[in-house]
Amino acid sequence: MQRQAHRLIEKQTEKIIRFFSCMIETKDEYTLAHSHHVCVIVGKICELLPADYRVDSVALQTAALLHDLGKIHTPDEILNKAGALTEEEMEIVRRHPADGKALLQETPFQPFGDWILYHHERMDGKGYYGLQGDAIPLESRIIAIADVFSALRTYRIYRPAKGINETIEIMRAGRGGQFDAQILDAFLALDKDVLANLECNCEICRRRREALEKNVQCKVSP
Repeated sequence: MQRQAHRLIEKQTEKIIRFFSCMIETKDEYTLAHSHHVCVIVGKICELLPADYRVDSVALQTAALLHDLGKIHTPDEILNKAGALTEEEMEIVRRHPADGKALLQETPFQPFGDWILYHHERMDGKGYYGLQGDAIPLESRIIAIADVFSALRTYRIYRPAKGINETIEIMRAGRGGQFDAQILDAFLALDKDVLANLECNCEICRRRREALEKNVQCKVSP
C-alpha cells in the first residue's frame, strides 16, 4: 500500500512538473530549454560535491527545472530584448525569483521556494537580496553556478555561446566572490572535454548557432 501511495505521489509530481514546463514553454521556449540545461548541470555538480556538501540530488534537479518559473510574469519585450536592459527593466527581471517562489506555494514544491528565491545571491553579498556566504542556502549556491555556466554556454539572441576556455576563465574569476569556492572547484575539476560537452544543444541553440554561422559566411564570402 505504501509503495502504491509513493507511486501515486510520483505520478502527480510528474504531472505538475509537466504543467509548469508547459507554462514556461508557452511564455518563452528559450527559458524552458535553459531550465532543462541547468537541471543537467546541477545533476553533474551533485555527483562531485564534497562529503559535507551533500544534498538531495533529485529534489535539487527538480528545483533547477523550476528555477526560472517566475519569468512567466516577465514581459516578452524584456525577455527577448536583443540589447542591454535598462535599470528599470533589470528591476523587473529581478522579480522573477520571488515570483517563482510565490507560484510554488500550495504545491508539493513549496519546500524548494527559498532555493529558487536565492539563486541569484552572491557569496560576497552583492546579489539580489544581499544574503552572504553560508546564509545562502546550499541548494541555491549550486543552482547559481549551474545557471551562470548554462548562460555562458548557450547561444543567446544577442551573442553566441562562449567557448569553454573563456567560460572557465569567467567562472574562476567569480570564485569566492560570486560563487561558493568549494562547489566551483569541484565542478571545474572535471575534464575540460566533459565541461565542453555540457554546452546546451537544444533546438533553439542549434538554430541560433546555424544562423550566426550563416551570417559569418555571408560576411566573408566574395
